[in-house]
Amino acid sequence: MNDPHHLPPFTKALLDFAKEARDDFCTPGHHSGALFEEIPEGRAFVSALGEGAFTADISDSSSVIGDPSSHEGVSGEAEALAASVYGSDRCFFVLGGTSASNRIAISALVSEGDLILFDRNNHKSASQAALAAAGGLPVYLASERNESGIIGGLTEETLDPVRLRKKAARLSPAAGKKQRPYRLACLQLSTYDGLFLNARELLRRIGSLCDYILFDGAWAGYENFLPLLQDSAVLTFPLTKNDPGILVTQSVHKQLAGFSMTSQLHKKDSHLRGMARYLEDDVLQAAFLMHISTSPYYPLLAGLEMNAYLHQKRGKELWQEAAITATELKRSILKRCRFLRPFTAPTVRAASWEAHPAEEILSDPAFFAISPKDTWHGFSHIAESLYLTDPCKVLLVTDPLPAPLLSHFLESRHVTVEKSDFHTLLFLIEPGDTKEKQEHLLSLLQECEAAYEANTPMSVFAPHLTCRKGEGLKDFSLRYQDFLCREEAARLTQALFDEDHFPKAMITGKKAHQAFLKGARERVPLPKAKGRVSLEMILPYPPGITVLEPGEVWTDEVLSYFLFLQKYKSAFPDFSPEILGVHGKETEPYVWVLKNQKEGS
Repeated sequence: MNDPHHLPPFTKALLDFAKEARDDFCTPGHHSGALFEEIPEGRAFVSALGEGAFTADISDSSSVIGDPSSHEGVSGEAEALAASVYGSDRCFFVLGGTSASNRIAISALVSEGDLILFDRNNHKSASQAALAAAGGLPVYLASERNESGIIGGLTEETLDPVRLRKKAARLSPAAGKKQRPYRLACLQLSTYDGLFLNARELLRRIGSLCDYILFDGAWAGYENFLPLLQDSAVLTFPLTKNDPGILVTQSVHKQLAGFSMTSQLHKKDSHLRGMARYLEDDVLQAAFLMHISTSPYYPLLAGLEMNAYLHQKRGKELWQEAAITATELKRSILKRCRFLRPFTAPTVRAASWEAHPAEEILSDPAFFAISPKDTWHGFSHIAESLYLTDPCKVLLVTDPLPAPLLSHFLESRHVTVEKSDFHTLLFLIEPGDTKEKQEHLLSLLQECEAAYEANTPMSVFAPHLTCRKGEGLKDFSLRYQDFLCREEAARLTQALFDEDHFPKAMITGKKAHQAFLKGARERVPLPKAKGRVSLEMILPYPPGITVLEPGEVWTDEVLSYFLFLQKYKSAFPDFSPEILGVHGKETEPYVWVLKNQKEGS
């Protein structure tokens, strides 16, 4: 459809305005790109991006579209369209990614001393908002990592409502007496590695404990459009006054159709209107205004509207096609590769996973179920009936090849993966992906396997990587595996998310952050951090999951993990992840901890 008259209202208004000849005496200062025309390099910049990128960069001083932060006019119509498509009462368009959406949602609900049920798999933005900024008191929910380091879901024991009520009472006797002791639960609707939460079952188990639940759907967003994921599509659920209020954040730029930085925040709580725990729209708006720019790039907002419009017209059809594409890719890998394999059950209903046609696979949750009764996935304590693997992600287990090495090789052949861990690669599948892309990837995976079996010299396979003289690909891979086994990488990783090893909080996250700002801090070498109170969140990035929160004590388990990462960096310098909170890239690593009282202020 090329007829601009059928465009949704915000996008149509923006494009119509961008086409007008106008004399701007307002922001933005480049005035439709005119300023860049003053130098040759500027003209090249405008030419490369296209004039439309500049003529559509308009000022909020214009009354044609108005101020999007007011949610009125065509801006309000665009957000109302998104709300209707996804099933929420209200939708706010947010620039700054789902990090910003999470901060808005949490800061609207959590005040100092409020109890929060907190998934230890949460993104750092949730920690920053709930703990460091708001001063909420967390009760952590435990999860698992398997031998391959895959991010698992919540454990059965951690969701016991009786235990959670007792924990609330210990942390805050006053809150423990309430019917709903937790102001908010912060949960991952889908893990980075693609385990989709059964939100219906989750609400049945712990919904009565919480005023609100925030489902971080950064790695989701298409559950409304796939029958297989109907139990994850929480915005479609009918809710009563006995249910918590629901907030859902979505990274529209990840697997949906938005530009980078775009996110949306959904609010579904009309069933609570008039109740004391209801989140008034004005309160959410106040939080929204604290975390946004008043000078947005309007094409990003138009992209959010177009995403909603696209899904209104063809969402179910397109995501069914994407799920078929992902399923066929998994089947092809299983058939054509020898040891690289997708994270799927080996057999379902007495036949190999790949022996079943894609339509059958996508119609039966058994092909995606993660049950503690099964052993293939390595999650022995995961909650029953709570997770499915994502039908639109391909998580590839790469043993015996190092996943970062395979990622480097693929990138050298113009294939970019979403994420690599020690043993896994993550590929995102979206509507519009082509068979040609799949075939290219498959041929490269087979090339990697052949190179491994031939022990192809690293100087040929990956000449840009650091390796030993004369080392072959198989030699390098065995050295990598030996290193991880010797350092017990799997055990160190799992311990971080085991409830028995959670670090003790000596002060709240907010007090720790304030101490960091006010100078009540001490810089100590990383190896000497044990027993000290961290003033920053400590985590590898990606995946952006906090390992040590501000206010928590450096334990043996946490310190051992980050010392291991230092060894890993030395042994395989090309694969080193970014470590937030551990400083000193050019010096010995150090961290900031609470200054001991005896040292004075």
